[in-house]
Amino acid sequence: MSGKFEEVLEKVGGIGRRQLAIFAAINLTDFVTAWTIMLPVFTGMIPHWTCPVTGHNLNLTNSTNRINGTSTVGIYNITMADGNSSLVQRDVCQKNATFGICDGIQYVSDFTSVVTEWNLICDLDEISDLITTIQMIGIVFGAFLISHLADMFGRKKVWISVVTLNSMVGFANAFSPYWEMFAAMRFFNGMASGGLLILSFIWPLEFIGTKYRSICGAVSFWQIGTMCLALLAYFVRDWRTLVMVTSLFPGVLFWILYRFLPESPRWLAMNNRLEEAMAILEAIAKTNKKPLPDKDVLQKAVEEDKNIEEKLKKYNFSDLFRTPTSTLHTLVLMFVWFVCTSSYYGLSLNVKHMPGDIYVTTVLLGLVEWPAVLSTTCLNNVIGRRPTMFGYNLIGSLAMLSVIIVHLSGQMESQEILITVLALVGKMGISSAWAVAYLYTAELFPTVVRSIGCGAASIAGRIGGVVAPQFVYLAKVTPVLPFILFSSLGLAAAFTGLLLPETRSKGLSDALPEWSWCGRNRTTGDDDRDDITRHQG
Repeated sequence: MSGKFEEVLEKVGGIGRRQLAIFAAINLTDFVTAWTIMLPVFTGMIPHWTCPVTGHNLNLTNSTNRINGTSTVGIYNITMADGNSSLVQRDVCQKNATFGICDGIQYVSDFTSVVTEWNLICDLDEISDLITTIQMIGIVFGAFLISHLADMFGRKKVWISVVTLNSMVGFANAFSPYWEMFAAMRFFNGMASGGLLILSFIWPLEFIGTKYRSICGAVSFWQIGTMCLALLAYFVRDWRTLVMVTSLFPGVLFWILYRFLPESPRWLAMNNRLEEAMAILEAIAKTNKKPLPDKDVLQKAVEEDKNIEEKLKKYNFSDLFRTPTSTLHTLVLMFVWFVCTSSYYGLSLNVKHMPGDIYVTTVLLGLVEWPAVLSTTCLNNVIGRRPTMFGYNLIGSLAMLSVIIVHLSGQMESQEILITVLALVGKMGISSAWAVAYLYTAELFPTVVRSIGCGAASIAGRIGGVVAPQFVYLAKVTPVLPFILFSSLGLAAAFTGLLLPETRSKGLSDALPEWSWCGRNRTTGDDDRDDITRHQG
């Protein structure tokens, strides 16, 4: 955000009861966004299944069943002493089976899911993770589209519109007759979630003073939302009912809150709606017992900020690659974001393939993020950003590497507590490293391209989110394969992160270096752009 409006905001009180109430209410969006994004963990659960075949005079046979007219499933049966055939194996797929006929699959579970609804097993077993991938692609589109709409039409109107879209489409999910329709609607849920992730971050911070913004920016209800979703899924075992509950309740709640939430005063001021901005700032000042803002001062601050923003528009993505050093920093940060995001979502979604209780494990995976964030805040200031990010990436990678060792020892199923603990340590490491990457990215890029740099890193992260469900799908090949990928990528991110300079106790960079690739000269417009680097803080 620009500096002059921040000065006005500081004068009316950087933080107070009203601002904290607004911040908490809008941040509840993260609670619900966690429900939407993490819902596939429970709607896509894979139960055991059996083939209800009994027969006579059968030796070791292979029973078959055609699913949806496209896929053949084989279940082994063996002849018992009394001459009847009895099932001895579950969850076995055998293509082109020629012995015995299975009249239908019976799922052995106390829950329903999209897998049981549309028989998404064997040749169709990739569909469940494909649906999640489609949802994650929607997040990428939503982050771009909805953030632009919020800049054009305001935070509040776009927020309630997107919340309504998310609830309506989510509720309609529950009535999908085909998985293709369900997947298409999850794309729009992903779009809504991508936009809400942006709005729930920028909108409340526009009420908070600069001094308190870093602390408030670290607060999120995401973890609580994840844990509550697991608790809800434990009691609501039918996937259609779960989808309806997680869609309808947020819509009603946010329509109630909508009446009490004000528009961003900064957005109003920057869009020439000074009277409305003044009314909000005056309410904040009265609550904080501060002097009322002066309209002329506000107008002057807005004009100066607009001039600065106009000059900043001259910078673009290519300015991140002006020199070999800036190119290296950009690529390393983008890679770290990709690894952190793909591993974070990968571990969260992979819980359905891990031994142990899926509900308890999901709660623990959410709970472990709190000490991760707290420890990161302390270590960042004590030992610095670079060693903290390296250490946490290393811890996460070694934990996942340990899972591979347990698998090779043949004790993957019998050591479910150990596997869960290692997954928790891995999640803590990844969450902490990602938190450092957020701060590192904001500090490393010069002021005039900071937003562009953060956007580039975020894009890389969202791509990581898109591929995460496909990493999870590899667990169907062998349960340890996702952990091999996560540990390898984590180690690579840990050591490439050492190429970044330390930023602890250093001022934010303002000046942008001149082009130095192949002797390229500065362009004509750079004089104006460099002028802003001397005045922008």
